[in-house]
Amino acid sequence: MIMKTLFILFATCFTGILNYSSNEASLNLQECHSELTVEKNRSYKSADQDGATFYLALTNQSSEAAIYDISSVNISGQCKNNNNTLNLSDSNVETNIAIQQIDSDQLANSKINLDGGETFRFKVLVTVPAGTPFDRWSCIEVNAIPESCPSNSVKTILSVYVPNPSEG
Repeated sequence: MIMKTLFILFATCFTGILNYSSNEASLNLQECHSELTVEKNRSYKSADQDGATFYLALTNQSSEAAIYDISSVNISGQCKNNNNTLNLSDSNVETNIAIQQIDSDQLANSKINLDGGETFRFKVLVTVPAGTPFDRWSCIEVNAIPESCPSNSVKTILSVYVPNPSEG
């Protein structure tokens, strides 16, 4: 009788732990849903003397607040933008990248706190360093990584063409 009671007690606790864990896992998945988009799907641009400016929107699609770390990096080699592969292995150039606030040239804080359903709009300014070869492409990866679940990061690829200014 005591063994049966202990077994029932153990089974009930174990089942409760399993249900709690699965509920917790589903909540974590729901809390880490976000989207990073380029406004008007304009992810390809040419850089003039002022560079190229892209407008992006990061949306926290969960019901909970989340802190995101926004970063960018130049991609060397091939990159894929909107399902088009650009073969840049021989001609990809490095560019200067600044993540800025929409209404100013001030750098945006790389850590952004968004409430559930909230969207943060920002711009990415890509400038070309002096001495960069012309008629080349640069691909930039912009990442938004939620601190609570870094494996659910979102990213987008921006492509910048460096034209020959004497041909424009």
